[in-house]
Amino acid sequence: MSSQDALAVLTALAQRSQQIAVELPAKETAQTHWNGLGFSLLGQRFVTPMNEVAELMRLPASTRLPGVKPFVIGIANIRGSLMTLVDLATFFGANSALPRVQRRVLAVEDEEHYFGFLVDESLGMQHFPSDAYAETIDEVDVMFQPFIKGGYRVAGAVWPVMSLKALVADPGLETLSNQV
Repeated sequence: MSSQDALAVLTALAQRSQQIAVELPAKETAQTHWNGLGFSLLGQRFVTPMNEVAELMRLPASTRLPGVKPFVIGIANIRGSLMTLVDLATFFGANSALPRVQRRVLAVEDEEHYFGFLVDESLGMQHFPSDAYAETIDEVDVMFQPFIKGGYRVAGAVWPVMSLKALVADPGLETLSNQV
């Protein structure tokens, strides 16, 4: 077979392949997701960004301090660092129906603060499609609103995003009582 015959055979084969080729399926756009840590507080479910939580733990042993506001449980020594423990239910002016030993602590740490926020329960990691995000969530009690940064609506459920960093920055979290 000459090189021209071989070239003709290969050209014919390429043309035939193109004629009978099946189209590839269209590339589907990948759905992006947002991940957070779910928790409940006073009968309301929330989610907080993963990058705002340093750790999730059981309530550690703590020491009560004189002259602090009622929502401050005390301080705890966590691996050599002092953590201020705050009962979020009490901070919001209510009482949790659950005993403290059954509740969980969300640890928030930055350069200046190390807080442990006591919540009713951990609901684990939550994953939401990014397009399920809403800037405003009306189904949240007014006392939580200053700390809500939008939320996710999925399968009829509403998951408000509570910013623990915004909570740390709130002047109401000042732990010392004026009644010293």
